[in-house]
Formats: sequence, structure tokens, C-alpha cells
Amino acid sequence: MSENVSAIFGQPDDGGPFRGDFKFSPVERVITGPGSVTGLADEMDAAGASRALIITGRTLATKTDLVDRLRSLLGTRCAGVFAESVQHVTRTSVLAATEQARGLGIDAVISFGGGSANDTAKAVAMALAHDVRSTDDLHALRMVPRADGGLVGQVSERKFIPLIAIPTTLSAGEFTAFTGISDPDRQCKDAFGDPQMRARTVILDAELTQATPDWLWGSTGLRAVDHCVETVCSTEHLPFGDALALGALEMLATALPRSVDDPADLVARSACQQAAMMSIFSFGLIPFGMSHGIGLPLGARCDVPHGACSAIVLPEVMDYNRPANAHRQRLIAESLGVDTGGMSDDAAAAAAAQFLRDFAVRLGIRNRLSDYGVKESDLPGVATSAFDALTNKTNPVPVGDADVIVDLLRRVL
Repeated sequence: MSENVSAIFGQPDDGGPFRGDFKFSPVERVITGPGSVTGLADEMDAAGASRALIITGRTLATKTDLVDRLRSLLGTRCAGVFAESVQHVTRTSVLAATEQARGLGIDAVISFGGGSANDTAKAVAMALAHDVRSTDDLHALRMVPRADGGLVGQVSERKFIPLIAIPTTLSAGEFTAFTGISDPDRQCKDAFGDPQMRARTVILDAELTQATPDWLWGSTGLRAVDHCVETVCSTEHLPFGDALALGALEMLATALPRSVDDPADLVARSACQQAAMMSIFSFGLIPFGMSHGIGLPLGARCDVPHGACSAIVLPEVMDYNRPANAHRQRLIAESLGVDTGGMSDDAAAAAAAQFLRDFAVRLGIRNRLSDYGVKESDLPGVATSAFDALTNKTNPVPVGDADVIVDLLRRVL
């Protein structure tokens, strides 16, 4: 890479000085390494908690012995298990989990699994603090647009119970202070946010990820790639975000295929977990673009997994944005290991997008929307919802209307 700092990290698109408002609500502790889950009971004690509800999914609860292992580690500190977290986290599932939590009188929540379990656990902590008992109560807490284009939610003055997150995928939502809850009736996914929603402790134990299906592990790894790419390509990119995102891309390009080929390779799996954490660190500080804006309604309306959305849509969004930020996408290509010698910025950017298409195939991810049941008739509704998403308003190339998104989606249908 060039020794010129601005060539490596770039400058804001207007050429002026870097500007930003940095508000960090850090996770208190991240424990990493195979076998690190053995410290779970100690983390409960450190949080001053004695009754936890484990929130997980049906597969982990019924097809592995891992939930029983957590219960054994917790002993009397485990008040119960909610094993009905669902993809895209519906209002109904959140209310059911909250009712169980309230009945058990818990003082902590433990998420175990992927993004669905984690988002459900965050929602339960929020719902208990706000005494949520109905869908109307939940609806009142959703974040709504501000005049300046941001989002505002109903921040509780009451203290949330602590959340301990034990992720088994790479979507990295446990490091954010937001959750998403789908409303099937409105066919949309609402955002909810509060600084207290962020996990108190995250345990990254690669041993626990070995039961994760290859397609899920790989696709959530591509979700982490999406975080990285849209951080680097953001119109408000910043050097610290670039450094983390580009470093994470380099790690994922090497470690993710290794971890899929050999689930017992705990070195590669641990590297993927570290990269996922790096990929999300700038979330909430640096705005994302159209790939994330499209992914939300694709999930809420068509039930496409978020990782699959990223695998399919991100390369198309990169092509769409290339006229505005080919020089930024060149950095992505280099971090992914693409030999860009002798290439123009435009050619290097095109190579980066093609690398990610091939990468998804290499990981065994189905790469057409129709593979997930999406139909031509679904596209206008998805595009309309995506066009209204805030992430489309911060896309490097302006999105003129919903038809632009329909055309993009049609190419990968």
C-alpha cells in the first residue's frame, strides 16, 4: 500500500478535515478463546446477578448438548431457558420471551446462538425495563426518523438487566446497542435502540461454534464482510474505521474458508470471531449504505437470512457505487488479497465485487434471491421499503427512486 496516509485511509469526500461525533458505549468485557465459556458463572457473579434466562434457538436446545452445558456451568443461577427465538425476531416471540422472563423473576439474560437469539435477548431486557406487555407497548418504543436523518428512540430511565452474550455466528450484533423486531402485519422490521442494550460481557468461545451449520457460519461471515465494506465505502468514513474494517477483511478472506472447510480449526474460527468484532466496531458512528438498507426489508418481507442478503446484494451495490468510490473499493480489493498491480481504480473495484461473488460460492452460499423463495412480484415492495431506509439516504451514489433498487434486485433474482 502507499506510504501516503491519505492514500491508505482516504479523505472525506469533500476533501476537508475529518469530522465526527464519537459516542462510545463499550462492552465492559470480551472474553476470547476456546473454553472461555467456563467463566460464565463468574461473569454472572461479577454482574451481581443470580437468576438468568438463557435465550437460544430450537436447534441448539434440541440437537446439541450445549444448552445443557451452559445450565450445568450456571447451576442455580439458571432460572430457565427460552428456546423459541426465531429468524428476524417477531413481536410475538419477543412478548413470549418477556412473559417467561417476567414470570421467572430474572435479573440477567444470556443470549446463546446467532443474531436472532441476541436480538431477542436485547429486546427482552428493553421490554422488562419498560414493562412491555403488548404489541402496542412495543410499537411505542420503536425508533423513528429525526429531521436530520438520524433515529431517535424511547430511552429508559430505569436500569436494564445485564446481558451476557455467547455468539455462535459472525453477525456481531452483540456489540451494538440496537435490536430489530419484525412486524409481520406491516411486513417491516423496526429498529430499537438504547445504550443499555449492549451486552455487558461477550464470550467468544470458538469451541461452541463447531455445531453451527457451515452455511450459517459462512453467510454470517459475509455479513461481517458487508459491515467492513460499507464502513470503508461510507461517505463519512474515518481512519480508525478503515483500519479496523480493512484488517478484518484481510482476516476473513483467509480464515473464513479455512473455518468452513474444517470446523475443528479453532485458530481459524477464533480469527473469524475477532474479525467480526472488528467489523462492527464503527456501527452507529459511521453510516452504512444501500446494502444494509436492502437487507432489512428482504429479511422482513421475504425471510431471506441477513447473511444471504449480504452475499447476494453487496457486490451489486459495490458496482452501483463504483463511479463514486472506486478508489475506496481498491482498498477493499487489496485487503481481500486481490492482485491489483497494473489495474486502474475502476478495474480494481470491479475485481473486489467479483471476488465477493466468487467467495460466496466458495463458502457454499446460494447466490440468487430465487434460491430463497423471492419472486419477481416481491421486488417492488422490497424496493419501496429499502428506498425509505435511512441507509439509502447515506449511500455514496444517490438512489433516485425505488425502481433503481428493483433493477438491482432483478439482476440477482
